[in-house]
Amino acid sequence: MTDRRKQYWAIRETLSSAEKDLIAYYELQWMLRHHVPTIEEVTQHLKKAHPTTNAMSVNYYLQRRGVIKGLDNRGIPWRQHSQSELTQTQVATAIVVMNFADDRTIPQKLEQLGILPATYYAWLNDPQFKNLVDNLSDQNLTNIRPAAIAEFTRKINGGDWNAIKFWLETTGELSNNDAPQSEQMLKFIIEIIQEEIKDPEVIVRIAQRIKAASQNRTLEITPPLELTGELVEDQELIEAKKKLGV
Repeated sequence: MTDRRKQYWAIRETLSSAEKDLIAYYELQWMLRHHVPTIEEVTQHLKKAHPTTNAMSVNYYLQRRGVIKGLDNRGIPWRQHSQSELTQTQVATAIVVMNFADDRTIPQKLEQLGILPATYYAWLNDPQFKNLVDNLSDQNLTNIRPAAIAEFTRKINGGDWNAIKFWLETTGELSNNDAPQSEQMLKFIIEIIQEEIKDPEVIVRIAQRIKAASQNRTLEITPPLELTGELVEDQELIEAKKKLGV
């Protein structure tokens, strides 16, 4: 290739300001939202800095080799850019199927719409249809968060121990060194054992095993009091024994 031809192709493949903005917009939408914008969305965005932009010019940019290379190198499935080719039935099906407030199964929803399951799963092979379903799915995850938090709070207020335990473990309350609830509970258990079991050796063995099983090193086991020294009898008892000849 001659130097003049190289110069010609270099000029032809040079990206315009609008084309660079187009690539940057696609990249931002894909990386942050995992969303492939439509032609209409791209047009509205580019109009902010390039007022003469229209859908025809966006389609022209997307046919340019430099733009195609830039989008492909970033791994953006830009060819799914438009949902305009989807039928109204496909759009309605995607919305109904992905409606999380409707707790029916997918086959039940499809039956009401008059869509065969085989047809629906075939549509999922269409990148444009799958892109719409994926976007609706992402929106559902965002919308369901307040409901999940409200239900979790209701369970805690209702005394659901599993929910309470999960919250304590998640927030670190169970391992709070300032007021360790697990340590207090173990102390209560040891006190009960000391009251119910009279054998000092058994009490110490149980207490030591509980201490070893726990992971709280601040827990201290207080051994029961042991009798030391000589046994001193009551003086009246001694005199009574003498009188009885014992």
